Amino acid sequence: MESIQSQIMLKYKEEFVKLLESTGRENMDRLLAWLENETDFYTAPASTKSHGAYEGGLLVHSLSVYRILANFTKNLPGVKKESVIISGLLHDLCKVNFYIKTVRNVKIPGEKRWEEVQGYGIEDTLPLGHGEKSVYMAMRFIQLTEEEAMAIRWHMGGYDDAARAYVGGMAQSAAFTKYPLAAAVAIADMYDTYIIDNRGKSEK
Repeated sequence: MESIQSQIMLKYKEEFVKLLESTGRENMDRLLAWLENETDFYTAPASTKSHGAYEGGLLVHSLSVYRILANFTKNLPGVKKESVIISGLLHDLCKVNFYIKTVRNVKIPGEKRWEEVQGYGIEDTLPLGHGEKSVYMAMRFIQLTEEEAMAIRWHMGGYDDAARAYVGGMAQSAAFTKYPLAAAVAIADMYDTYIIDNRGKSEK
């Protein structure tokens, strides 16, 4: 019998697939088949130790960012629903086949002993960057609009390594100015990471 957690994750997966299929984007079926058969998207964490650092965290984070983004963009003129879906759900595509399970020793607070704790490490087999890697992976299967590509590429906001450089910062600023969806994805990503995910931790 499936656990409650497994049932919840299955519903998340079904929602994720249904949303992407609803865009009608050509070759979306190929992208979904790749995610299902050749990646760990549905079981991967979203990070090693911050937001979504658990099995299925990447799926949960992606859906959460999409939901926040859908709310943020309600009053943005000219933003298409399919672009919101694609940008929100695929912004972290770069994290598939990226994490590996690890074991480390952790000192128990107040005690003179250590305990083995399971966690995640990184094994980047395609070191292409972050947002740009997500764009590359998506475009191996589907055609992104310029707006979608910009939104996915710059979703890390000020945490993007390139954006810290003078020229990179100018490029990101130009993308945010020309395409409000790009700024909205970056805000939605940070909102889920630092507010929604942290709120859940504080309630435990």
